[in-house]
Amino acid sequence: MRRLWCWVVLLGCSESPAPRPASDGGMDAPAMDTEDPVDPCDPRTRAADGGSAFRDAPASCPLPNLIPVVQNIQLQTRVFGPTSCEVSEGCTRVGRRRLLRFDLLTPNIGRGDLYLGPPRRDNRPDDRFEFGACHNHYHFRGYADYRLTDTSGREAGLGHKQSFCLLDSAQHMGMGRTLRFSERYTCSDQGIHAGWYDLYDRTLDCQYVDITGLAPGTYRLRVRINERRGLVETTYDDNEAMVEVTVPPEDADAGMRSRDPTDACPGEDTGAARDCGWVVERGSNCEAGQMLTVGCNAMCSPGVGSCDGDPVLRVCPGDGPCTHANAVVESDNACGNSCPRATFTCPARGRFTVLTGAARAGAAYECRVDVAR
Repeated sequence: MRRLWCWVVLLGCSESPAPRPASDGGMDAPAMDTEDPVDPCDPRTRAADGGSAFRDAPASCPLPNLIPVVQNIQLQTRVFGPTSCEVSEGCTRVGRRRLLRFDLLTPNIGRGDLYLGPPRRDNRPDDRFEFGACHNHYHFRGYADYRLTDTSGREAGLGHKQSFCLLDSAQHMGMGRTLRFSERYTCSDQGIHAGWYDLYDRTLDCQYVDITGLAPGTYRLRVRINERRGLVETTYDDNEAMVEVTVPPEDADAGMRSRDPTDACPGEDTGAARDCGWVVERGSNCEAGQMLTVGCNAMCSPGVGSCDGDPVLRVCPGDGPCTHANAVVESDNACGNSCPRATFTCPARGRFTVLTGAARAGAAYECRVDVAR
């Protein structure tokens, strides 16, 4: 979904030009120039200044450190046609296939930002990225590698390299500074801030290992990121995650199905009323009876958030995801475009949760949610 490797990487640290501690524990003296000081570790500044972000960063700049975190493993059976994006991208094959799906978080636990920048510069594509015609989206090539092995280490499933659109999904375990929407890295200007993570959730196209025909038993799911070390990090020793997986007989899959709306959809379901393929964006407190506007549509008045692609949105009462029947409000398109926005009354318990998804389950999208009170 989100895919030649390149051996040059853009490195950065803090986006803030604030003074940094001096070696004696004091603060560096502020610059006396009339112009704003330039942080030599700010990757966006270096990229704008003649493209110097593509060359060597100062040796004193802190580096990122990426780790893989596997969560929410799900077994699923789906039928794929010959025109499926996932077949054309080599993730699976035509026909009825059994899939081992999972969420992959890649937190940046280093002190410096990981910065890639825009996939296109001066109207020319950056060859570290590829454009997915099926998804109308740029992704960084081969960011992650998925393999399933048996207990002897032999490959068992149909693994593949997964490309990512690297962006700031959320802060990792309270790390990193809080960022405004305008500061965050997105698919149009890619990277992961220090202390933030990118989430590639199990509902997305190709976010799985194909285990069709695999005998029941115990296996190991191996996920590696930055395998060829095309992105410079403080260490590469923590770029692999190994998770033990028990695969039951295929006829047991039916008993594992749930009404969890964050599970991947069994087909290319569409619309905001479906009960699969949703992602929990955020929970928030509110005053019971208060009127609120939530969405990712900057074109409305008031504008709240922004989006890319074609997302849908659902508001649930309380904490956690909900089904269509229990939703407070849902939205697909608003204000003449494909970005959702909705107004609703705060639930009696004074708490609500926002879910987002793609209008076509599995498609790429960004919904940068905001709330107006």
